Amino acid sequence: MTLSLESAQKIFSGTQVPSPIPATIALFDQLSVDDKLALLWFAYTELGRTITPAAPGAARLQLAEGLLNQIKQLSNDEQTQVMRELADHVDTPISRSYANFSVNTKLAFWYELGELMKQGVVAPIPPGYRMSAGVKVVLEAIQKLDPGQQITVLRNTVVDMGYDPGASSTNYSKAAVEPMFQRTTPSPTKVTIEGITDPTVITYIEALNADNFDAAVTLFTPEGALQPPFQKPIVGPQAIAAYLRAEAQGLNIMPEKGISEVLPDGSKQFKVTGKVQTPWFGVQLGMNVSWRFLINSEGKIFFVAIDMLASPQELLNLRPV
Repeated sequence: MTLSLESAQKIFSGTQVPSPIPATIALFDQLSVDDKLALLWFAYTELGRTITPAAPGAARLQLAEGLLNQIKQLSNDEQTQVMRELADHVDTPISRSYANFSVNTKLAFWYELGELMKQGVVAPIPPGYRMSAGVKVVLEAIQKLDPGQQITVLRNTVVDMGYDPGASSTNYSKAAVEPMFQRTTPSPTKVTIEGITDPTVITYIEALNADNFDAAVTLFTPEGALQPPFQKPIVGPQAIAAYLRAEAQGLNIMPEKGISEVLPDGSKQFKVTGKVQTPWFGVQLGMNVSWRFLINSEGKIFFVAIDMLASPQELLNLRPV
């Protein structure tokens, strides 16, 4: 049997529960530019209460500092206009610089911008602004999500802002110029998964926990693919390596249990559920995640999908259909 990307994406599809994340992001995308900015303001002022706070590292803030300093020097009206242009993808020097940041640096930028708005250094929401019905709906939807899901929604609200002439195709290679994340606490170096002993699966997760992305990529076939949550598959070792450098630095991956099936041609498929801790939100918070692997008969990864689980209960949903 010839392995195909289309069939690989369907493995263990019966064990998945629809996530509320795409619907919440879609609600945000329907807001006007000013309402999007208001939503971010309200979200950041709610941080620590009903919405999970971010905690950017010093290295990421240093990368965003130049752009933030430019914004500090502007008048309040000019600052508001810059934020509108970022949210509306207007082609400006600041929008282009922002688009070249990695996802983590974009998060650091907005976290610090929110802090500056609270301090009055950067223009806050205009006095007298009344939260629109749309903003209320989206904010309430975010507040109902679990903390890990909130991270994903807030991340996605800012990741596509700015102006990127190559936005039609995701390009992670530009993030390779940013410094590696410096871990402050040890990551899990030895992985055990209830129900799974396959060395390729275990070696892959241990390599990611060590930020050894070169070792992780060698486990893929030349045509292998990785599908991030709510995105199209990333195909080929070079593209996968760029994605991992941009998105996987500093993660603590803690798989818990899994199931497996051997196919007639000797290839194997696995579903593993567990938690992922991100350096942005500390070791107290873990996102509920699953990984779906398709490994060929030579023990190489042909496909792995990363799925955000709909609820903690889905960690227990491992019955293949």
